[in-house]
Amino acid sequence: MNAIAIRIASAALALAIVLGSLFLWIGVPVLGMWVAGQVTTSSVGFLFANLAGVPLTMIATGFVIYRLNAIYEGIRPGERRTPSPRSAWNISLSEERAGDRRARAPRPLVDVAMTASAVTALVLLLVWFFFIAEMQLAPMA
Repeated sequence: MNAIAIRIASAALALAIVLGSLFLWIGVPVLGMWVAGQVTTSSVGFLFANLAGVPLTMIATGFVIYRLNAIYEGIRPGERRTPSPRSAWNISLSEERAGDRRARAPRPLVDVAMTASAVTALVLLLVWFFFIAEMQLAPMA
């Protein structure tokens, strides 16, 4: 492959990872509720369809996103990163300077996309809950 084709493929994969991450946190729950509303007639059926379908769909979508990330990291031009022998959460802040840690192992695109999309979904949920949703209380007896 020539350099232009590799850059186009990398950009397309990066876009797919970012959009897939947004779909994972926003699209899958909304689509799951819509599908459950179309195929069920009772509230209990709606609840169980969502409890079963949404997590399974999120797992499948996450698997696809991480497979796309593996392809993206494989064709991306530049230096190859070697994975850290320890997880980021397992490194003490006093063990090394933060700048050295970031220089050694920059964050992968999938980590940034997943974090940003989860925060976006949480903010949208809070905006909807506090400003858009209508709360109807049961009348006092």
